Amino acid sequence: MADGVYEVIALKNNKLIDLDWHIERLFRSLSEIEIKFSYSKKQLQEIIGELFKQNNLNEGSVYLQITRGCAPRQQTFPENYVPTVIATVSSLPIIKAESLEDGFTAITHQDIRWQRCDIKSTSLLASSWIKNKAIFLGADDAILIRDGYVSEATFSNVFIVDKNDNLITRNADNFILCGITRNRIIDLAKKNNIPVIEKKFSVHEMLQASEVFLTSTTLSVRPFSKIDGHIIGEGKVGKITLKLLSLYKQFSS
Repeated sequence: MADGVYEVIALKNNKLIDLDWHIERLFRSLSEIEIKFSYSKKQLQEIIGELFKQNNLNEGSVYLQITRGCAPRQQTFPENYVPTVIATVSSLPIIKAESLEDGFTAITHQDIRWQRCDIKSTSLLASSWIKNKAIFLGADDAILIRDGYVSEATFSNVFIVDKNDNLITRNADNFILCGITRNRIIDLAKKNNIPVIEKKFSVHEMLQASEVFLTSTTLSVRPFSKIDGHIIGEGKVGKITLKLLSLYKQFSS
């Protein structure tokens, strides 16, 4: 049933990035799907820290998954259950410098996911299928569209910069995951006098934007220069994107 939730938390220079926000979202997701969970934030932090220590990593990411646990095969939740906790650590992907300079490419695709995308569920079949379709077509990712408006990318949030240098991203609703890196980028932008607007925006607005980038824990800030074959802005990474990438690196270091 994909009856579980998960988080991915980055570790950089022995610092767990935005751990509190990740744990808060984890507990919210658990509450939304009614999994009773007895671990405390401190216990989870100790587990994560021990994993990195045993694997001799001072940079990487932890995948933390909590499911309802073992139960007979049925379509209803078991009355008595013990949640299963899985945690693994790995290194973060390396993004080539030339990709950051030139930007990545994307296609648009109908958002065929369910209507509770605000829950970080382990049910990722639709997103994985669409991303693989994008890669098969020669793109790096897919941007999901619902009723003419941008939702998010397959595993990340979407930002655009308009002609007036306003930073725009979809408001947090049930059709997107309220990303931790998304929230941090918004915070950094506001603190550095970059105007931020949280609202729905159309495919047309995105294609006419001067800059487009994605955010996630594993990707950080990922600029896009071409969507559906349409060149974004000047066809290279824009100044606002570069500034926010620099600010995020400073914050994470």
